[in-house]
Amino acid sequence: MSPVPRTRAGVLRARSEGLSPWPPRSPSRILQRVDAASLRSLGVLVVDESEAFLASVRHWIGSRGDVHLLGTARNAAGALVSAADLGPDLMIVEAVLPGIDGFRLTRALKSAANPPRVVIVTFHASAAARDEAFAAGADGFLAKAEFSDELDALLSVWRNDPPSLADRGDPAGPSGRVRTPATPAPRESQTARDP
Repeated sequence: MSPVPRTRAGVLRARSEGLSPWPPRSPSRILQRVDAASLRSLGVLVVDESEAFLASVRHWIGSRGDVHLLGTARNAAGALVSAADLGPDLMIVEAVLPGIDGFRLTRALKSAANPPRVVIVTFHASAAARDEAFAAGADGFLAKAEFSDELDALLSVWRNDPPSLADRGDPAGPSGRVRTPATPAPRESQTARDP
């Protein structure tokens, strides 16, 4: 018999393995297998140093049933540790972070086995920033001003085209999915910090 998880990370790990730590209508806390289709809620990790944006994303996530917040990070180093510990399905990453920026963070995340989907957000939603985001391997690029509406649209597209473990690292990917282009990415980001 598997032990009952005693930490948030243990509960999240159990859920990611298709286990329910607290079965409904059961007095025992024994882990039981649950149907994978019932686990439709995407675990989200948000990386941004702006408390105002983090509060906005928390509110948006709290109003939805198809996503749940796993955690937040204020910089790329914290994001890499959190991503390894929590195994998010989706990461929302600010393009301009202190130290390692969101583009280099995305490259690092996408080089791992079974990477999460990454959406890069910024106040400076220029064509150059968008191109750099996709060159880094981002699955989406959004202006912060249009975050909730545009992310809703992306989630709808992804629900109809869920990634399989086999194609997550394949640059060709299924049609309609944004994947890393075959051209090399720029060496250094050329973006300015958000005001």
